[in-house]
Amino acid sequence: VQAALGWVVRETATNVLRHGDPRHCWIRLARTRDAVVLEVENDGAGATRPLGSADGDDGGGGSGLAGLRVRLGALGGSLTAGAVGDDLFRVTATVPLTARPDTNGHLAPPPEPSAAPSVLPEER
Repeated sequence: VQAALGWVVRETATNVLRHGDPRHCWIRLARTRDAVVLEVENDGAGATRPLGSADGDDGGGGSGLAGLRVRLGALGGSLTAGAVGDDLFRVTATVPLTARPDTNGHLAPPPEPSAAPSVLPEER
């Protein structure tokens, strides 16, 4: 969760500086019972979306907001981006706390609460 949200902060901060001229940028982090929610908002309308793209989707697979959607999706999370009113632009990333990627980067199900602990062969 921490690494994924770190990517969101880096990408959105880069976009704020690269694509606009805001006076303020706010970064909010909140933990709910089941997820971590990160919001990045700025008052430079359109500042966090690549030029020519209405929703901030740059079509790339490893960078930009589209790349963040892929990274967060692999953890069962989501990313939304868009205008809020006339002068604000907001990116919201949500990652469930139960997200556990397996060794192949796919989302692994959380352990069952009643499941017995696993025993490694050398512990037997």
